[in-house]
Amino acid sequence: MEGSRWRSCLGCAGLLIAVVLALWLGITVRSFSLVGIALLPIEGVLQGGESERAMLVEVVGARTVSQLLQSAARHPRIRGLVVYVDSPGGSAAAAQEMFLAIRRFKERTGRPVVAAMGDVAASGGYYVACAADKIYALPSTLTGSIGVIWQSVNVERLLANLGVRPETLKAGRFKDIGSLFRSLTPQERELLQRLLDDVHEQFIADVAKGRRLPLDKVRAIADGRVLTGRQAKRLGLVDELGSLDDALRDARRQANLPDNTPVWTLQRKRGLIDRLLGAHTFAPFPRSLLHDPLLLHVDGRLGLGLATLLWQGMANLR
Repeated sequence: MEGSRWRSCLGCAGLLIAVVLALWLGITVRSFSLVGIALLPIEGVLQGGESERAMLVEVVGARTVSQLLQSAARHPRIRGLVVYVDSPGGSAAAAQEMFLAIRRFKERTGRPVVAAMGDVAASGGYYVACAADKIYALPSTLTGSIGVIWQSVNVERLLANLGVRPETLKAGRFKDIGSLFRSLTPQERELLQRLLDDVHEQFIADVAKGRRLPLDKVRAIADGRVLTGRQAKRLGLVDELGSLDDALRDARRQANLPDNTPVWTLQRKRGLIDRLLGAHTFAPFPRSLLHDPLLLHVDGRLGLGLATLLWQGMANLR
C-alpha cells in the first residue's frame, strides 16, 4: 500500500517535470529558430525607471524600454522593429530617453523601424514615434500636442480659512518654487518659462530630426494642438494612414521577409509559474524576453490543459 502511494507520487512528479521541460523547450525552439520582426509596445503613461502597473494605470518605464531594445539589438534573428504607441505622454525626460534608445537601435543594427499609433500618441507619445523611419496612424488617432506644460496648485487661501499657516525654511531663493502654499513670484514665473521653452525647443528639434522636416515648419505647429491622424498626415507628422497590421507588413517588406514571418513581442520576463498559468505579472526587475504572440494565446489555455493532463496521469497511477 505504502509502495503504491510512493509510486503514484513519483509518477506524478515525473509527469510534471516532463510536461514542464517539453513546454520550455518547445517555447525556446519555436521562439528562436526563425527570423522575425520585433514588436515593442509603448502603452501607458511615460515615466523614468522601470515599467509597472501603478493604481491600475500602466506605466511605461524608459529604463525598461532601453534594456529591451539593447537586448533586441543583440539578437541576430530580429530583422526589423515595430513600435506600437498608445500613450498620452508623460515625463519629457522619459520620452526623450525612449526616443534616443530607438535611434540607437537603428544606428547599431541598420534594421528598419516602423511606428504604429493606436488611440492616442500625443505629446511624449508622439515624441517616441518620431524616432522611427516611418509612422503609421489611424485616421482618428489623436496625436501631435507638441508642447510642454507645468502645473501647480495654490492652496494658500484655503489653508488660511482653516487656520493653517505653513512655515518654510530654505537656502536658495528658488528652492521652493512651485510651492502649494504661495503664489509664484514674477522672477519664478520667468525662470519656469525659460525652463519650459528650453525643453520645448529640444522637443521641436528632435521632431524635426526624426521627421526630416525644417525646424520652422515644426515650430509653426508645435503650439500644443492635438491633431487627428489624418490632419497629422497632411502636415507631414505622419507618413501613412493604417493600422498596426499595415506597419508590420511594411516592416517585413523593408526587411525582405515574407508576410507570414513571425512577430515577437518585446516585454518584461515572466516567471515559469506565470508561463504555466498564463498570467501576466510585473517582475521586480526587467529582463528582456521574446515571445511569439501565438504562444501568448496558447499560454492562456495551458493551465487548464496541464491540470487535465496531471489528473489523467494520477488516475492511471491509482
